[in-house]
Amino acid sequence: MSKPLRFWNTRGKLSDDLMSSGERLVDAPRGGALGGDTATGLLIEFTFEGDKNASPKYATAVVDLTQTGRSGQPITTHRAFTNFIFGPDGIEHKAVFMEGATCMPLAIQVHAGKTEKSAKLDFHCTETVAPK
Repeated sequence: MSKPLRFWNTRGKLSDDLMSSGERLVDAPRGGALGGDTATGLLIEFTFEGDKNASPKYATAVVDLTQTGRSGQPITTHRAFTNFIFGPDGIEHKAVFMEGATCMPLAIQVHAGKTEKSAKLDFHCTETVAPK
């Protein structure tokens, strides 16, 4: 995966790569995203490598995105990718957009052929209690 995780903020632009930032991400919907921006969703870009200028008939990749809700129950988004068309550089990009995914920890598991990769992002939002 290369530059795989980015915030989508309210101004319609993408953030820098979240995997290499190392910053704690708290209350992104309220301005806790990178640079103090607000974020309403998460665009996850997956970069796959293959033979140059190839379109392998049986190439597939499976991605599981698991978030942990407030009750501790896992919420899994499962995506399967096919129809890979590797360009002259041998690269193919696939993406998943997750709306409202900026307050729950996120675990990413990718299986492509014999290759397996994983990553984790520790998103958190604090609760606000209205005064009585």
